[in-house]
Amino acid sequence: MYKKIFSISWLLPVFLLIFSSLLNAAQVKDIRVAQQQGVTRLVFELDGATKHRMFSLSQPDRVVLDLTNAEISQGVVDNLSALSSDALLRVRYARHNSGMRFVLDVSQKVKAKTSELSAAGDYGPRIMVELEYGQPKSAKVVKSLASISNDKRDIVVVIDPGHGGKDPGAIGHNGIFEKDVVLSIAKELAKRLNNVQGFKAVLTRSTDVYLQLRDRSKVAREANADLMISVHADAFTKPSARGASVWALSLSGKTSEMGRWLAQQEQSADLVGGISLDDKDRLLAEVLLDMSMNSTIQMSLDIGKEVLGQMGNMAKLHQDFVQQAGFVVLKSPDIPSILVETGFLSNPTEAKNLSSATYRRKLAASIAKGVEDAFNANPPDGSYIAWRQKQKGGFTYTVSRGDTLSEIARKNGVSLGALRSANTLKNDVIWVGQKLSIPAS
Repeated sequence: MYKKIFSISWLLPVFLLIFSSLLNAAQVKDIRVAQQQGVTRLVFELDGATKHRMFSLSQPDRVVLDLTNAEISQGVVDNLSALSSDALLRVRYARHNSGMRFVLDVSQKVKAKTSELSAAGDYGPRIMVELEYGQPKSAKVVKSLASISNDKRDIVVVIDPGHGGKDPGAIGHNGIFEKDVVLSIAKELAKRLNNVQGFKAVLTRSTDVYLQLRDRSKVAREANADLMISVHADAFTKPSARGASVWALSLSGKTSEMGRWLAQQEQSADLVGGISLDDKDRLLAEVLLDMSMNSTIQMSLDIGKEVLGQMGNMAKLHQDFVQQAGFVVLKSPDIPSILVETGFLSNPTEAKNLSSATYRRKLAASIAKGVEDAFNANPPDGSYIAWRQKQKGGFTYTVSRGDTLSEIARKNGVSLGALRSANTLKNDVIWVGQKLSIPAS
């Protein structure tokens, strides 16, 4: 009997030590990836201090980061597959001893180094991993995974849940916060797009953190996004206001944004379709930027129309057309961007709807369907969707501003004569919005 009591007494401090360790474990709240010429940076955001070590392995090439006494949040786990860059293929994780092990699979040999960033502002302690892969500084940053997907890259959709952290956004009739509603919808939207072959969703935030407006657009640029969707929930002084809506950038918003970008020419390398503006005179730079933003706005309107149409199948619409305004998050010159207002939290009925997980899932599904339809109609060059359609042939292409018949033929791998014949065209005159049948290549 004495031996049993002695054994339990001896083990109790061990149990308490383990339990205390679990309680004090630092949590990985978010992981962000940024890419510049020749360098990929990963920032691991933590809610407490931890020690780390890093080493590299070969055959295959990979970098391993170990964090002691650490845990990973479910939000990060759910979105880990969205992390990639030119050099970074994917991020894997596993529990290791009393902490976490992250494995960074890379597409080539890299020079890896780490640094610790102390807590600042809304951010806790952070660990930054830099992967240098020898690309010259003047090299153009290409789309994520383009060099390793053999022209079958994913279409990258950056999803931005509005507000967050200290900014709750609108407060609903029933006390719900906009920041929570839109984060839930954004996560579901990302999940659905990631389940469609040829699409990859990236969230600007996966947890309840605050981001500056310009930082949200920066995430889209660093992810080489084909589309940015900002998700919000409206509010108004009168509870009778209701309905979902979709917004794109206005011409007045474009004009003011052009001035801002032109004032920063020296920082605008690879801004317009891979063309740097820093060595152009102001007039030429303005013309190039104007052409790019006109095309971007038109693409935003086209995508927004598809999304709005799908949302109208399950939700009341505030307006039955894509509206335009000068929202900051819509102002990337070369990234089509839309802002989706999912409903009015100030309206009792819509606040109740948006409080329902089932309703939010249906809403996210409708947005995802609209995005899929838009890109199936006009897939970007080099994407898996474009490759798949070329193999099948017989798909429809919608003419966008700036398109020419010869360029459409070249992009889709068919002869100009075959394209004319498939559409019974007597000449090469086409117009924006025209539907063209693309024959099998």
